Amino acid sequence: MAQVNLHTTPEFEEALSALMKARKLKSKSEAIRLAVQEAAAPFRAPRKRDLSALIGFVDRLPGGRRTNKNSAELMAEIDDEMEAKLRRLGSRK
Repeated sequence: MAQVNLHTTPEFEEALSALMKARKLKSKSEAIRLAVQEAAAPFRAPRKRDLSALIGFVDRLPGGRRTNKNSAELMAEIDDEMEAKLRRLGSRK
């Protein structure tokens, strides 16, 4: 495990102590790891693509055939296909 050394202010120490007390954490390291993980969580989660602009455009298949899926189901299917393609492209590295 990598080690990080940092200089802190009295305000930081006070906030860290409050976090440790509130979360019943035993060490400063544990409190800092938790705070960083929680702060970074939104940035580490895969982004969901907004395909709402396709609503209305995907209700009919080419050739005039009707689909038994609604727009939301088709959007989810497209999103899944895009995710699979991105995973395949990512594994080629």
